[in-house]
Amino acid sequence: MEPEDNRSFNSLVEQFLGTSLPGRLADNISFPKITAETRDIILRMLVLMKRGSFPATEFNSQMIWLLSTVTPAMLPSAWGGRIPPLTSQGRHKKLDAYVAQQTWPSGNGQPVFIDLGCGFPPATTVDTAKSMPDWSVFGVDRLFACFVLYDAEGNYACFNREGEFLYFQPLKKPLHDNHKDARNRFESLFAILAPYVQASDDNSSETVEKDGNRLVYNHVRDFEARNLRFIESDIGNLRLPPARVIRCMNVLLYFDKSVRYKMRLSMGSSLDDGGILISGFNHPFGIYARYAVNKKGATGIKPCEFAFSPDNLRPLGIGPWVTIKDEDEDAELLADLTGAIRADKRFWTEFNRYVDVLQAEYGICTRGNDGFIHFTEEAQTAPPNVIMVKTTALWNQLEKEGYTDGAVEALSRAGYQAWKNPVGDIAVLPPEGSLPI
Repeated sequence: MEPEDNRSFNSLVEQFLGTSLPGRLADNISFPKITAETRDIILRMLVLMKRGSFPATEFNSQMIWLLSTVTPAMLPSAWGGRIPPLTSQGRHKKLDAYVAQQTWPSGNGQPVFIDLGCGFPPATTVDTAKSMPDWSVFGVDRLFACFVLYDAEGNYACFNREGEFLYFQPLKKPLHDNHKDARNRFESLFAILAPYVQASDDNSSETVEKDGNRLVYNHVRDFEARNLRFIESDIGNLRLPPARVIRCMNVLLYFDKSVRYKMRLSMGSSLDDGGILISGFNHPFGIYARYAVNKKGATGIKPCEFAFSPDNLRPLGIGPWVTIKDEDEDAELLADLTGAIRADKRFWTEFNRYVDVLQAEYGICTRGNDGFIHFTEEAQTAPPNVIMVKTTALWNQLEKEGYTDGAVEALSRAGYQAWKNPVGDIAVLPPEGSLPI
């Protein structure tokens, strides 16, 4: 048999999912030419799609574009070996609401919330602090850039304390290769502005500006507030009060299974009794969420809930299958659960048909005679936020019409202890052994 890395993407789709893609999709990605890391992601994705009973007809042009263009740019290799430090405002709004809906034991003192791997700019941590003014919120990352340099157009680059270039982030593109010309330009600007920085106080920021270019020292301090502080630390070295909540989203998937296990143990040791650890993955827009909730008891932490947003059932993107390492327990459980829902004809047949109807009514896409999804002309030319608004409205309509409840009932019929959690996501009690701490 031909080695998988030399085979075409289409032959792999047919191998795993039983059907090949039309040329308009398959011709836009060359499996042998993409990086080995991206090939591994695609192979794991196909395994998960098969596990979750997703047919090849769920592939669309956006997925192909994401796999060939965006995915390579979100890998640590594109960021000098670092986990991409990016996040976006509102990404964890639903998770903030989840915490607010919990019933906590009464106690003395201000409750502590720790956001691990908060990234920069730390938008989600700032969101949390604003939504939870009575909590002490700590944003923790293993490395905050010492210097952030903005050019006149609003693009920025980050430098370490020694003045070494870390990465470049353009204003209009969330994921980006560090082009050599951009790096050279920012390094030249840094050489001009850096001599003017005093850098005398690590607890405050300092800004120098020239010709519309702005260099900020300790920029993360500018995001702090009365109930919000930022700490540079590894997970195992935290020196903070016991937390009622630790959130670690979009971090663990970058580590091997054995490392994830140790990280969860470390986070569990930083929880207060009765506290919870929320970890998982979601898209920068907050969609395609999957997360595990571990609660600390007398014997340590153990999984008490696994939840996922309903849009994982009929995605237009690759979010439900994104994994960076092998044996991603969250992604595997999500595949099992979506597969169980798809197998429930009592629910799935009508739901699947109705999603097609709504996607056409909202002007997002239509199901072609070939059985595959075709995006409308408007969807192909509109800014991403416009389509996101429509997609959000579509899933809100499905929720109001009871389809989330229907998915929960399908899981119950399949033998899972399932419910709709306080923020409208589909939740189950994780089967024994499916989510080790």
